[in-house]
Amino acid sequence: MIKVSIIIPVYNVDKYIPKCLDSIIVQTLKEIEIICVDDASSDNSKSIILDYIKKDSRIKLIEHDVNQGAGIARKTGDALAKGEYIAHIDPDDYISDDYFDNLYYTAKIYDADMCFTTNIYTVKENITKPYYHNRTEKWQKEIKNNWYEGISYFDVNTPEKENTREYPLVSPVNKIWKKEFLNKNNLEFSSYRLAEDVDFFYRALSLNPKISFNHNSKYFYVQRSNSLVHNVKKEDKIPRDAIDVFRSVFNAYKQNSEDKLMYSNYWNFRSFLATFDPYKGIHKEELYKMTHDLFNSLDVCLDAQKYPFVASQIKTIKEYEHYKDYVSRIEKPKKIVSSIAWLIPKLEWRESFKTKVLNALYKKKSK
Repeated sequence: MIKVSIIIPVYNVDKYIPKCLDSIIVQTLKEIEIICVDDASSDNSKSIILDYIKKDSRIKLIEHDVNQGAGIARKTGDALAKGEYIAHIDPDDYISDDYFDNLYYTAKIYDADMCFTTNIYTVKENITKPYYHNRTEKWQKEIKNNWYEGISYFDVNTPEKENTREYPLVSPVNKIWKKEFLNKNNLEFSSYRLAEDVDFFYRALSLNPKISFNHNSKYFYVQRSNSLVHNVKKEDKIPRDAIDVFRSVFNAYKQNSEDKLMYSNYWNFRSFLATFDPYKGIHKEELYKMTHDLFNSLDVCLDAQKYPFVASQIKTIKEYEHYKDYVSRIEKPKKIVSSIAWLIPKLEWRESFKTKVLNALYKKKSK
């Protein structure tokens, strides 16, 4: 029986895919299949994968005739997966030898629909350091006994859990999903080229999956300057996918968990800002106008007492049609607070400072 199917979306990663595959084929969990979906690469990625297939029959190659993006590549792989659980690994990343052993057996212990790790490290120019949400060293000191494994009760109405063991992160690559859960709910990745992970994760979360975690599994995220996430701000075209993803997540909660819709708006909007804020293209005004129209048509709301600053951002977008009004009411004050926060040495403290100051400022303004 195949316990875990590992889906790898491949596009022009011939410099990275060998290390990725090397880390997977040596997994201590042997009952796996490795599905590489070549999304019309123009480099040597395909030939490298074919060489690996000669060494390991668990590896399969699926080819797209035209490039369709990581979301569709993941969707293709998921549809062909035969494993009890499905995992996604990016082709330029790599994992610890016991990565799937830990996640799979913890998922089985708790009969979980999803099991995740936040023991993630960033790798850039041969420098490896803990990812921003990696708190494993802190938890080892504070919790000590069984700090690494358990049940997660994370939900969209509990934002204070963002930096705890129970926060699964939005990313598709730090977790495994029970295939039965995905099939039962017709959950699959979308064709969006931006934020397809946000769309998938929050649609899944709206269905109240059973969640567990095992932070002994280590994931190594290799940062590349030419990846899509780094180039959004340089795009000339409007990143419309961000708009579509927000609508998709909003509608999922409207349909599946309407009682949590207002809470989901907080996370949904924060994810939307990850595309909206860095975009500096010539169509920023048009993107803002599209957001203004969308938020009014959906009547997006947030608890102003619980999230004063974020609620003010949404309210401003709904009330003002032009981006210049949003800049003067939101961006300028935020920029001032951020410039002060840069004096704080630790990133964690810096982000906490910005959140507290902005919430206090806009809570006062709302009175």
